[in-house]
Amino acid sequence: MQRSADGQNVSPLLSQADIGKLMHARRLPGAAGEPVRQFPPEFAYDPASGVALQVPPDAAATPSGVAPWVAPFGAQAVSDVPPAGPAGLRQAGVPLKLADQRAREEHAQAEVSLPMPPPGEYEFFSARFGTSAPALLALDPRRAVLHAWLPASKRWLALDPDHGSLLAESDLAHGAWRAELVPDFNSVLVLPTSHGLACIRPDVPSLTYVVEHVGGAPCAAAPVWFQNRLWAPLRDDDGRIRFVNLDAQQKQGSDVLLDGMMDLGAVGAPVAYNRMAVWPCANGQLRLQLQPDGNVAASFTPWPEGLVPHFEFGSPYLSRDGGLWQLCFESRRGTYVYVKLGSQAEKADALAPRLCSGSFNYRFATKLKTAPWEEPEHGDDGGKNQAVMPLLESGGGNSVFGVKFATSAGLSSVLRSSERLAAQLVQDDELRETVFHTFAVSEPWRVRLFVHEGTLWAYHPLLSRIDGWALQA
Repeated sequence: MQRSADGQNVSPLLSQADIGKLMHARRLPGAAGEPVRQFPPEFAYDPASGVALQVPPDAAATPSGVAPWVAPFGAQAVSDVPPAGPAGLRQAGVPLKLADQRAREEHAQAEVSLPMPPPGEYEFFSARFGTSAPALLALDPRRAVLHAWLPASKRWLALDPDHGSLLAESDLAHGAWRAELVPDFNSVLVLPTSHGLACIRPDVPSLTYVVEHVGGAPCAAAPVWFQNRLWAPLRDDDGRIRFVNLDAQQKQGSDVLLDGMMDLGAVGAPVAYNRMAVWPCANGQLRLQLQPDGNVAASFTPWPEGLVPHFEFGSPYLSRDGGLWQLCFESRRGTYVYVKLGSQAEKADALAPRLCSGSFNYRFATKLKTAPWEEPEHGDDGGKNQAVMPLLESGGGNSVFGVKFATSAGLSSVLRSSERLAAQLVQDDELRETVFHTFAVSEPWRVRLFVHEGTLWAYHPLLSRIDGWALQA
């Protein structure tokens, strides 16, 4: 292989074995002592001899049609088919369940591991990036660096910009950052940056990328797929908020302007459902609403006086009627309340904050699907000294992956602490809670889970490696 599908020279840093794995190359074994000859995956026979070529075993294990993984929570890739549920919650687009669940032990070694990429704080993508097989990319948004995993050489290598256009950095907080992915043979990542919405096309065989920044102003928050378009709020030099939007082919639509000057404060991650997209902010709700005439209108609604949102407890709660509820603290009464996004009138008092992934919330270490402001009739506080932060909901099921940790102090103060904590990774489904890993770091709830090659991986910037566990096929 000499050139990538994007027309770039294949990097000499990729070994023949790396190319074979990434491209699902067909093989013709040579005689003893001779190298294996590789052919494109479309070839069934050696053109010279007519001998049938071998299909590499990993080609069957990782078909090209496998769903991509989109950081940070495995959202569905951009598609012309409208998503079945909300976008932006901690919900994976595919079912996830550990293989051999009953055999898991909390102190057992991980089944497989990857070395860490160079120092940084990474988000992970698994998709076809100029490859026949899904390739694994690690992105550090704050430093705007991208690394590809070479599956045969077992190392991370940086991707360099082609044509000299550099990916811009992002200054969004860890909990506010998210990305979108447009799937293709050369899939495109859509990222929030300080220079606008970045459309980046990585090309793993050449270890390069091409990037275009849309909007010409810093992203005030992350993008979200809404009404068949990608939307992101930008802040212009005069301080005004302007929404840019792209379709699935990355063609730009007309900007939507927000009237007036708004101080958003710290922003949270966006959520979109039905006819509304919301970016919860410290000072109010930044919203896009589909109008009866088919246009989209922008608005900003401040929170009622004395109300402060708390994003550190996870996602907004998705109620059974499709409402999205943000956890807030009302200082005047000294109580937590849930406020329905898109509305100021609907509120519900809560005895205590719950950690939430979207459809599920946790009362200490107990998983619940009831509303987080409803207390169970027979509350069991036996696990009150432990809490579970739900990291990820499995697509289309009742399974939640989370991190369990001790809570000797109040939950809010624990989440603000930087002390080293012992923690466990758990899978909590309708039958049982399975503990499958134990580790100790500062802020263990900042673990990023991702899926690549049928394996669930756990990354934390303070750990020494990325551990993985097989998922059910």
